[in-house]
Amino acid sequence: MARNLYIGIDVGSTTAKCVVVEPSTLDLLWTRYQRHETHQAEVVAEMLADIEQAFPDREHTDIRTFITGSGAGPIAAQLGSRFVQEVNAVSIAVERLHP
Repeated sequence: MARNLYIGIDVGSTTAKCVVVEPSTLDLLWTRYQRHETHQAEVVAEMLADIEQAFPDREHTDIRTFITGSGAGPIAAQLGSRFVQEVNAVSIAVERLHP
């Protein structure tokens, strides 16, 4: 397995979702769906801490993060994540996974 990981984060109005994907196979390695009760940044931070524990051998430089959703704006810059508008994210996924 390659060392790199992709983390996808969706921060919506009521929930935060997060997945960890192995980029070469697109295998899902970790997922979480959680209500954030208006504590969006805190819940995302908890998810990322859990991911760090689940993949202790990965350097931060081995990980790329992408974030989308209505609550993603303020969080993206803090994480150094690439913000992707939701409709574009879905379009890219459909083109790649179901051409």
